[in-house]
Amino acid sequence: MKEIRFVLLMIVSLALMVGCEDGAAVKVVNQTSYNVYGEIDGEEFTVAGNSNHTVDVDTDEKVFLIDDGVTKKTIKLEGETFRIWDYYEETPHNETEIKVTPGKTYKVYCKPNSASVKVVNNSDYAITKLRYRKNTQFSTGLWFMVTYDPPLESGEFAYYHLLPQTEENRFFYNFEVIAGDELVYEIGNEFEGVMLFMDDQHLISIEND
Repeated sequence: MKEIRFVLLMIVSLALMVGCEDGAAVKVVNQTSYNVYGEIDGEEFTVAGNSNHTVDVDTDEKVFLIDDGVTKKTIKLEGETFRIWDYYEETPHNETEIKVTPGKTYKVYCKPNSASVKVVNNSDYAITKLRYRKNTQFSTGLWFMVTYDPPLESGEFAYYHLLPQTEENRFFYNFEVIAGDELVYEIGNEFEGVMLFMDDQHLISIEND
């Protein structure tokens, strides 16, 4: 019994000598050409295209031989040409769960997996709708509607993810932007339009007449 007590005492003493450790870092590496927006532990951040950003997060305490301090965290992430993709459910998500270890840096890589269209309102209009369709040289697609509720006011922007074309699957997009009942922007027709590959973005800037 004395030997067991001695061993336990040595373990506790060693743990106290090594001490406790808490706190970790999450490094978001943006490999797209456009902004990635995120939030973790209530801290919101923006990572510019082809750059990275590190956030310090709290963790449980790591105690030598007693507790590894591994802590679950929910991180929200979405980019203008990136979404978290659940390959099991085959659907995108805007958040996921990660496990961080005290004293370590957890890296999150955001690789482009979509194209997008971005509407920036530099006008006095209240932008209410974006319409788009996808055409090929053989067919004209149906119009799809994106409704802004509330409307995009002056100085605001919104982006919308789109399927990118590939070398094997060629097509182009037509776009229309509507303010109330007024058409304030259009590009393309059934014969021509905007071609977007992976990590491409079509920027629409609405200006006053």
